[in-house]
Amino acid sequence: MKKITFIMVSIFFLVISQMCFSDIFISYKSGTCMVDINGNGSWQDAVIDMELNSSSIIKTGIDGELEIEIESDTILIGKNSLVSINGMIGKIGEKKKIGWLKSVSKYAKSIGKGEEGHTSTALAGVRGKKREGDELEWFVDFEESEDPEGEYQVAKAYFEEGKYTKAIPIFTEIIDKDETGPFKYEIAFYLGVSLFNNLRYREALLYLEESLADKSAPYYGPALLHYSITHYFLKNYEKAIEGFRLYTDNFTGGDLRPYAVFMLGKCYKDIGRPEDARQYFIEIERRYKNTELYQDALDEIKSL
Repeated sequence: MKKITFIMVSIFFLVISQMCFSDIFISYKSGTCMVDINGNGSWQDAVIDMELNSSSIIKTGIDGELEIEIESDTILIGKNSLVSINGMIGKIGEKKKIGWLKSVSKYAKSIGKGEEGHTSTALAGVRGKKREGDELEWFVDFEESEDPEGEYQVAKAYFEEGKYTKAIPIFTEIIDKDETGPFKYEIAFYLGVSLFNNLRYREALLYLEESLADKSAPYYGPALLHYSITHYFLKNYEKAIEGFRLYTDNFTGGDLRPYAVFMLGKCYKDIGRPEDARQYFIEIERRYKNTELYQDALDEIKSL
């Protein structure tokens, strides 16, 4: 009887998980992109509005890019990539479990605001045009542009609006063309955070690590926190702990410190050191009662 009940519960949660991500389709395509819809080795060309499922696998060529809509999330898949929808769903679910990540992103978006060139009018020059059929593409024509700094401001405007899939190709193009100038580490920060929010953690890590070179920069703190959280998602717990400790040592105050403290607890819990984890969750309980982390810390203490 217990076995039957267990099977029924498992089937129920499987069905629910599929329902939660039932609306999955391709919203943008550029270059060579292939899709194995049912994960059975049958590949076909990707097309706009193609419906996918949790078994689907996506492969992009050296010139390929693809945008996938999964419920309210837009994910940009870059060149030379092999990605499973099931793995992507897992990443989205893992990220959503840490609901306060939106608060951390808010601080990242606020870096540099108030400077000239960060208004919505900066987007006027990058509207797309109709191509074959009814496909509408948004792009920046870098070959004709002679203003790398203007492109940079456009990308920052997208970033501040949370339009990471629009910001990523512009920042990437600037870096690939070696037109970063004095903004080298700052662009690495913006690109790293954009890739992080696009679930491309391994790529994000390269740029976030580069952005940490300038410890005096106003974005150093958010960069270090994103760098450490990225290592956590990649299960590089030693590196994550090292980063969170560095943050708490260097930033003894400020609104972001509780998040680093909480994540230290999460890291130690995940590597099987509950007593070490407990001390960090208790610190949240005692020192940060008025934060959104307070109830989460209490729940974590109960689970140890």
